[in-house]
Amino acid sequence: MDVTDEPYTMEYEVDQMISGKLFRTDFRLGFRVEQRISVLFRKVVEELVNNGEVDIVSQYPSLKAKSIPGDFRFVVIEKILANTSGLNFLDWITASCHRLLKLLSISETRGFGLDSSSVSTEKVPLMVEVPHSVDIKRVK
Repeated sequence: MDVTDEPYTMEYEVDQMISGKLFRTDFRLGFRVEQRISVLFRKVVEELVNNGEVDIVSQYPSLKAKSIPGDFRFVVIEKILANTSGLNFLDWITASCHRLLKLLSISETRGFGLDSSSVSTEKVPLMVEVPHSVDIKRVK
């Protein structure tokens, strides 16, 4: 989800990563648009189903017989600062303040209006400085 400088932008882009199984949806919403991702996502899925790009009926035989749709999962990618990053003191203070504000603020799951039972959070380390090559010797 990207917040744009235009106040009422409502756009999305779908990237099919695994044919018919895994899709990445990027929303571009204006800063005045309410971030109700679950509602917007439902509209995107309806459009994909109507265009024949995806079949949301569960692949389990017992559920498929009754045309019950499969489960959806939202993955929130949280960038965290890697411990090995070589920050100077001022940048370290800034990163620490950002971490503190993140602890005190509303979670992204709640801010996006998602049901917490259908959300997974993945933490991805943010590398500021690429570590130098490490010489390590293997022993038997």
